[in-house]
Amino acid sequence: METYLTLLLLGTALFVLEIFVPGGIAGLFGGLLCLLAAWKAVASFDGWIGLALALLAVVVACGMVFLVVRVFPSTRVGKKLSLDTDLKESRADDQSLAALKGAEGVADTQLRPAGFATIGGRRVDVVTRGDEIPAGTPVRVVEIEGNRVVVARR
Repeated sequence: METYLTLLLLGTALFVLEIFVPGGIAGLFGGLLCLLAAWKAVASFDGWIGLALALLAVVVACGMVFLVVRVFPSTRVGKKLSLDTDLKESRADDQSLAALKGAEGVADTQLRPAGFATIGGRRVDVVTRGDEIPAGTPVRVVEIEGNRVVVARR
């Protein structure tokens, strides 16, 4: 009985630890310990007592998964520990870069083939089409692909 309780309590503790140390490893081991407790209950106790204790261990494991995944994130503490920003409307590309097409500027660093250039009074991360361009060389924006600004010598 002591081994059963120890395994069940350790499994539950690992589920609780999973809340604070995300990654799934603690929760996985917690579930395995609860299943091991269920096996230990069936192996140690005869008849319906062993089955009832095994069922209890499985219910505890399932309940902890439910609490950690569904209930905890909506609690006050869970909200403080998780990111609540909705990123559905966010965009990774900078829309203001499209206005730079055809603009001229100066290479701030040596472009081999990537580096920085000042274009329209703004420092921009740029690439060339494979050319090496020394710092201080006048450049022109020839292509914009998302956040990729392609320049060439003027």
